[in-house]
Amino acid sequence: MHLPHLPSCARRLVAALFLSACLALPAAAQQPLGPGLPQPRLLVVSPAGGQAGTAVEVTVTGNDLEQPQKLLFNHPGMKAEPVADSTKPAKPPQGGQPALMTAKFKVTIPPDVPVGHYDVRFVSKDGVSNPRVFVVGDLPETTEKEPNNDVDQAQEVPLNSTVHGAITAPTDVDYFRFAAKKGQRVVVSCLASSIDSKLQAALEVYDKAGALLAANRNYHDGDALLDVTPADDGDLFVRINSFAYLQGTAEHFYRLTVSTAPWIDAVFPPVVEPGKATKVTVYGRNLPDGKPDPDAVVDGRVLETMTVTVNAPGDAAALQRLAYRGHVAPLAGAMDGFEYRVRNKAGTSNPFLLTFAQAPVVTDNGDNDTPEKAQAVPVPCEIAGRIEKKRDRDWYSFTAKKGDVLSIELYGDRLGSPLDLYAVLKSTGPKGSTIVELDDSTEQVPNQFYTRGDDPPRYQFKVPADGTYLLMVSSREADVEAGPRHLYRVRIAPEKPDFRVVLMPSSATTPDACVVRRGATQFFTAFVTRLDGFNDEITLTADGLPQGVTCPPQTIPAGQKQGILVLTAAEGAPLWAGDIHVKATATIDDKKVEREARAATITWPLPQNQQGPTISRLDGSLVLAVTEQGPFALTTTMTTATAKPGDKLTVPLKLARNWADFKAPVQVTVLGLPGGNQPPQPTLTIAADKTEGNVVVDVRPNLPPGVYTIVFRGQAQFQYSKDPMGKQKQNVTVLLPSPPLTLTVVKK
Repeated sequence: MHLPHLPSCARRLVAALFLSACLALPAAAQQPLGPGLPQPRLLVVSPAGGQAGTAVEVTVTGNDLEQPQKLLFNHPGMKAEPVADSTKPAKPPQGGQPALMTAKFKVTIPPDVPVGHYDVRFVSKDGVSNPRVFVVGDLPETTEKEPNNDVDQAQEVPLNSTVHGAITAPTDVDYFRFAAKKGQRVVVSCLASSIDSKLQAALEVYDKAGALLAANRNYHDGDALLDVTPADDGDLFVRINSFAYLQGTAEHFYRLTVSTAPWIDAVFPPVVEPGKATKVTVYGRNLPDGKPDPDAVVDGRVLETMTVTVNAPGDAAALQRLAYRGHVAPLAGAMDGFEYRVRNKAGTSNPFLLTFAQAPVVTDNGDNDTPEKAQAVPVPCEIAGRIEKKRDRDWYSFTAKKGDVLSIELYGDRLGSPLDLYAVLKSTGPKGSTIVELDDSTEQVPNQFYTRGDDPPRYQFKVPADGTYLLMVSSREADVEAGPRHLYRVRIAPEKPDFRVVLMPSSATTPDACVVRRGATQFFTAFVTRLDGFNDEITLTADGLPQGVTCPPQTIPAGQKQGILVLTAAEGAPLWAGDIHVKATATIDDKKVEREARAATITWPLPQNQQGPTISRLDGSLVLAVTEQGPFALTTTMTTATAKPGDKLTVPLKLARNWADFKAPVQVTVLGLPGGNQPPQPTLTIAADKTEGNVVVDVRPNLPPGVYTIVFRGQAQFQYSKDPMGKQKQNVTVLLPSPPLTLTVVKK
């Protein structure tokens, strides 16, 4: 969703309403094709975290949770044992949707597991589920106890503790009470969207006389944060509800922490040079050795500051990784960096993302508000700036020579800053004029992994003449909003072509995991971010595959931003679930460049039959599962082919009907060829009494030459029952692709 030129308060209101509409229906109902064969899907994990060094009983809620085997975490130290006989049906959702189930596990968190967000997935004989966030903290934890709907029912929680709760109805309100001391700065954080919750949290704190001391929402997306410093000893009351009382279910859960532990609001500069020690200023609350800074104010509260030296990683492996144990939205999926935290006697702070610079860093000097005061910066450089005061306009000047080709790129939204950045590039001299105004991107982005934000697109500046040029940077909201959190970075440097690849399960609308059936295939969808004009082909190769699973190298053609990666399981492959690794390789400036593909999943699905961007995030690891044989398998003896634009290629397909009672027709769709935003349509139907057919691949006349990986996906609807006795059958839709066909498109 893109909301240009609105004040952030208005944009956040519209975004909250949009998000509420997207999340209005329970996840189980929102598959346009109807339910498929059993495959675990996680909706709620409660509690959604635990304290390091403890064991906690966790209840998971979702679909197809029969016969649990384990919970799979992306930290090898965390283990989970199923609680015997704990799997049972939950109250079925309304509207005839698939019934929900619950299961319980005993989760053991070793004391050496670092504080942070981790992925947890449900594993059974039917495969592996989508992930949900499981937070490891260093404070004691408890769970919400109803009734706590009013002040006199407020649940008592200790200071320096975390409580897990949920807004289970639109009008639900949760109250908590804690004892505070005079002059003590208490930070109250309510995590929601950052832990995969649907909740748009509204947070308030009152004193015992009922006076409102602080309120907040939309600190970052659906999360809320505030802090209070009581004037006297005594109890304070925390109130949580859904913004505008719009929604409430078990899926509107939260993680409330009331503590004197540190909280980091900002770090300046937010970009550091790899392998170097950099002095940075940390802005926050309850910082160790922090001093109040009257000029640093967030939501009416004066922040503390401290100066520290950060030693940035410099090895090649670290520079290709996003080493961050927090929530990462799609628009930040192509960034690289690492997290910074601080500790005091009470506990550990939240993480703050420090990104890697690609050129020497210079910082905004704060006295560059007019063209006459433009701050001179070298080229190449990375500018670390901020909108520190209202109506701030930051001017920079740089020299360049005719024929130079420079990338000018602004980062704000991708850093997590509440900015709607724009910039104006001007020439100087008697005939100085505006060269370009950089604002909202018009680039089409995939709905499955929606990467549009408020940052302008990269600008390729072809320098027209020797001289000095001016760049003005500001925010569309700078006249009304500013402060320490309003950080940005600007890169002015020669082009440095590069790329990043994100892999997602094949479903384009629902939370999913990549589950390949014995004797069949499955695929990941690959999304490519092409940086600084990189336009060549990329080869994907998989490592760490389980026994019986193969994945030949596959190509994303030059110029394409989307492809597929197909994996095949042998008929005798062992059942398995775990992490795999995929490398993306390309040639840039005659050198082999290798990047590790990142993983992402859809968090909540779209309402039924609705088209548009999904809510998704980056995952901590790339996961695959092998499960039992499916009802059918598509194969072709043609593994390679060559064609010209405009050709029609006939490919013979064979259909193995693996289940004796599978008699349904199978519709076949060609996937992997660029075709715009419209979903591909079936091109062949193999009748119920047939086991083969020919599919015609239409090679569009304007298809660029290149090497394409395509698959033929079969879709069938038939009656199926999870009951071994065959009772309670329902219509299911099964989607199973063929092994890949490598199609080389040559020039006419």
